[in-house]
Amino acid sequence: MGSFKEQEAKKKKKKSWVYELRSSFNKAFNKKGTKSGPYADIEEIATPESSAPSSPKVHGVGDNPQQSQQSMKSASSSGLCEGGEVADDKVVTELRTELWEKERKLTDIRLEALNSAHQLEQLQEAMISMQRTVESLKAENDHLRTGNLSPCPSPGPSNSASQSSGLTALGSSSPRQSVAMHMPKSYSRGLSEGSSSDVHSADSLSFSSQRDDHRVRVVVCVADLRVFKEEVKQQDFFIGTVRVNGRMDWVMLDSAVSQAFKVYIAKVDPTFSLGLSTDSIYSYSMGHIKRVLGGDAPETQPSRCMSRGPSSITVALKGLKEKCVDSLVFETLIPKPMMQHYISLLLKHRRLILSGPSGTGKSYLASRLAEYLVDRSAREVTNGIVITFNMHRQSCKDLQLYLSNLANQIDRESSASEIPLVLILDDIHDPVSISELVNGALTCKYHKCPYIIGTSNQPVKMTANHSLHLSFRMVTFSNNVEPANGFLVRYLHRKLMESEDERNLTNEDLIRVLDWVPKLWYHLHTFLEKHSTSDFLIGPCFFLSCPVTVDDFRSWFIDLWNHSIIPYLQEGAKDGIKVHGQKAVWEDPVDWVRGTLPWPSAQQDQAKLFHLPPPSIGSSSPCQASEEKSHKETPPSSMESDPLMAMLLKLQEAANYIESPDKEDLNLPKL
Repeated sequence: MGSFKEQEAKKKKKKSWVYELRSSFNKAFNKKGTKSGPYADIEEIATPESSAPSSPKVHGVGDNPQQSQQSMKSASSSGLCEGGEVADDKVVTELRTELWEKERKLTDIRLEALNSAHQLEQLQEAMISMQRTVESLKAENDHLRTGNLSPCPSPGPSNSASQSSGLTALGSSSPRQSVAMHMPKSYSRGLSEGSSSDVHSADSLSFSSQRDDHRVRVVVCVADLRVFKEEVKQQDFFIGTVRVNGRMDWVMLDSAVSQAFKVYIAKVDPTFSLGLSTDSIYSYSMGHIKRVLGGDAPETQPSRCMSRGPSSITVALKGLKEKCVDSLVFETLIPKPMMQHYISLLLKHRRLILSGPSGTGKSYLASRLAEYLVDRSAREVTNGIVITFNMHRQSCKDLQLYLSNLANQIDRESSASEIPLVLILDDIHDPVSISELVNGALTCKYHKCPYIIGTSNQPVKMTANHSLHLSFRMVTFSNNVEPANGFLVRYLHRKLMESEDERNLTNEDLIRVLDWVPKLWYHLHTFLEKHSTSDFLIGPCFFLSCPVTVDDFRSWFIDLWNHSIIPYLQEGAKDGIKVHGQKAVWEDPVDWVRGTLPWPSAQQDQAKLFHLPPPSIGSSSPCQASEEKSHKETPPSSMESDPLMAMLLKLQEAANYIESPDKEDLNLPKL
């Protein structure tokens, strides 16, 4: 009996120990809502509703824990009674193994939840820092606006909508949502509940970023070597504006600047004769930051360059260092193939004469070619590096004396700084005599002589002038071909763009006026071809001072017509009568002008334009208005009464009408 009681006592102790172990195990896995703080949901992850098959909660979600404990207690007690001590040890071992496995899984889940929570904290800190940065930029922008700086135009509604949608799309693919997708359901649900405030902050960030947009001017800068001290040279050419904001990187800004340059070239050069494109851009600068296209991007973002207030973007085109002439082409508005041809003639033969009508830009081109040669030589710019002789004010003896002294300096092998690099002979009256003078005076070595660039209004005939053509290379300018033919159109387009007024670009009256100017110039050129000599023509430089407003143009043109164009046409017609006689039937050009005046209410200005009276044969002075009436009332001469001559004159008039710009000339580009 004593031994039996001892065995019963041992069994009760073992049963009570097993019961305590199971109850502690159940308490560890049924603990809910005991945690507080930001990670309270982690405990919920550890005890999902559906457990593993080996879990103590294998009976389901709706079972009573006490009933399961009682059933497990009865099962274990029966097992202990039947199996004895060996069965009890086996159950204890299994329970310990199961407990360790559950604890290990629970630890892994807790670590994963802690890692996800840490990532969430990092994202929240990043969002807070972004909001602080936006607030500081906004405050600095408001401070700059109140500091007497011109406010930037507010972005348009379409751009604002695109920026807001872009920021929303950025938020939809943010790392926060990718983290939430890999989290358990309970944690993902908690994250979605707290994301409404973040979406609101993202919307406020989008709205504030719209206000931080800056519209920046883009200008093309042309270098000025100060070779001609008295010349005022334009260096900055406005080409458009670009929008810079905090989300823009250097690649996006490269594209924006290139697009602005492309649009500018399309407007200035509608026929694409210049040969310029976005490949002509070498670099651009914002403040002290320089960006070379195709090179490494600067460390500072474009938005940081705008922190000190709106500035301009300065574009540099490819030039001598890049073995290109794009910058020179952009400045002179002369097509690139022609510019390359002029430079190659100078470098190879060192002597060049530009001949053509007055006002076609010969002197301007000569000065730009001289600057290019100075830049290419890398010599120090001094007062005597380029010498200009105006043959209209200086005599040939002065030139001969100067060239003789220059040849002596070269023979004595003086230093290069004392010898001019370029000699410009402007307004040459007789190119043949100048060629003989230069060849006779400069007897030194050819490659040591300075470059010589001459300009002449006299046409150079290509017959029997072998000495001239051997020493000089000739370039003839004509109003019918490039570069003079399209120069006026390109210049007026550039002037319209440089007004920096977007209303002018859409003003139909102003566009119609500027489109009419090249037609007027071509009509006057055709008139002088019929009634004057070949060296007395009108160039596009007459109209370069054209204003870009309709009201100013109206008064400017009336004054230009009455006091500049009419006297010039009178001299040309008189010169033509002296040399060739009357070549064609007289037509007063004011009739065409009055019938095509482009500005509104032009009828009241028709009477303000002067007539051009026809010159009488043998008269040494321009005819007066009274002589015009008597001339019109006189009967036709015997030459005009001849039927054969009349037929020839009609044929010539028909040919001139075909070439005239009265009808729409498709070769003349429109604005």
